[in-house]
Amino acid sequence: MRIDCDFVYLNEYIERERTNRMIASSIKKKLTNTVMVQALCANCNKPKRQVDMIFTWHVKGRHDSDNIAFAKKFVLDGMVKAGILQNDNPKWVRHLKDYIYHDVNKGSSDYVEVAWEEIDDE
Repeated sequence: MRIDCDFVYLNEYIERERTNRMIASSIKKKLTNTVMVQALCANCNKPKRQVDMIFTWHVKGRHDSDNIAFAKKFVLDGMVKAGILQNDNPKWVRHLKDYIYHDVNKGSSDYVEVAWEEIDDE
């Protein structure tokens, strides 16, 4: 599933939260809803068991990897809101893996490709 979005990354989110908590809340709501709408349009299979998830980020800025990976919070919350994931707690999501590509010359918005694999009962 591909999500096209210019995410707000960690340092920017912290800066805005320090300025005004309502702004940070508004950002989270907007980005979560953006992911939800795109996830609903993607017609993804809903996992029935715990999953390992892979996030492949394509960003045009020179953000640090940990700042980029923070945006998975919005992705997971949007997938839960869309009903693709039942929850994003450890019962449903086991491992999270990030691959980050700095596509500094690309002209489009940032995007993340999200994939998951259901875990066999151990």
